[in-house]
Amino acid sequence: MKAGVKTIITGIILFVLGAFVVPLAVILSLIFDDSNEVQFKIPATTQVTVEEPGRYYLWNEYQTVFKGISYNRSKNIPDGIEIKIRNKKTDELYEFVSDTSISSSSRGSSRKSIGYIEVHDVGSIDIEIAGGNEEIIFSFSQFGLWAILGLIFGGIGLSMITCLSGFGLAIWGIIKVSKSNKKG
Repeated sequence: MKAGVKTIITGIILFVLGAFVVPLAVILSLIFDDSNEVQFKIPATTQVTVEEPGRYYLWNEYQTVFKGISYNRSKNIPDGIEIKIRNKKTDELYEFVSDTSISSSSRGSSRKSIGYIEVHDVGSIDIEIAGGNEEIIFSFSQFGLWAILGLIFGGIGLSMITCLSGFGLAIWGIIKVSKSNKKG
């Protein structure tokens, strides 16, 4: 094999990895993200365990499948829903901040934010939802936008570095092949 051919092949492989495999891995990890969100039917009281401090959102899962039953409800929660979120250890209520500005859809489910709490101490939390006259599916999960953005921009950076490295290696291999052709 001529000098530089292996370098060209390595460069092409790196370029393909950066252009296709890295972005595909990022996209698949976003699609199949199994976050630690807890789904539950309201009205009810549900207990969740918070493992790290942060902002946690309460969501209206207005289009979803829960325990084998499909639910297709309004994006807006009905009037008269009362929400209490309590620290189980201290029995203190968290300040619930209304925030209906976020919507998301994935894997056939759609949801809209209802509001959030700021959790400073890890442990058990009781979520008590009362009122309303129909069964609605809610969920509770940590705010994940920064993790998603980090994954996206990290994937873009890794993809660009890998593509540029592959391109550089391929060019270097072409130069080595052309030099060996001039000598021989």
